[in-house]
Amino acid sequence: MNISGTNIPYKSFLTDESNKKFDLALSGWAADFSDPISFLQILTSNNAQNNGGWKNSQFDAAIKKADTADATNPEKRFADMVQAEKILMKDQGVAPIYQSTQAQLWKSNIKGLVYNSAGIYYDYKNLNVTK
Repeated sequence: MNISGTNIPYKSFLTDESNKKFDLALSGWAADFSDPISFLQILTSNNAQNNGGWKNSQFDAAIKKADTADATNPEKRFADMVQAEKILMKDQGVAPIYQSTQAQLWKSNIKGLVYNSAGIYYDYKNLNVTK
């Protein structure tokens, strides 16, 4: 199988993606809070961010269970999300090809700088630089 790509302006990409005018699209998602559900819920059947249009009722049920019946039980909730991810990967509803990362080097005299894994990356509120 051969795949050819076309580079288009980002605004055109967004329009084509929302109109489902593609065979394959390279897209990304950044979580706004540190929880796997931030990535999983966007692939439920009726989510506006599910631009690929993948649907699976078992996946939807596992995510709904994680958000409702098991929402207050961390072990069961996590198991629901693992089940959903297994369904997603079996169906290849998406094909993850990379994970964003950032190298950091901090001097030992920097204290109190908080790095968040989602949302606003740095919190300088308690930053203290000693000599």
